[in-house]
Amino acid sequence: MKKRIGLLVASAAAVLLPLAGATSASAAGEFHVRGVYYTQAQCYAAGVAGYELWGPSFFCADGPQGLVYLYTH
Repeated sequence: MKKRIGLLVASAAAVLLPLAGATSASAAGEFHVRGVYYTQAQCYAAGVAGYELWGPSFFCADGPQGLVYLYTH
């Protein structure tokens, strides 16, 4: 009985550990929308102002309806 439980735990760990590592590794390189602005200047100013929160990794991209989206890492 103890041997079966040990095998069950080992097989569960063999499946779950690689999945946990893959999830965090794939999320590491993603950018997320942090704000929507009317102009590139407003977006860039917000990106610079949020330096303490997300660091220097941000960019502004044009979106639908003439809006500008702030993406941060």
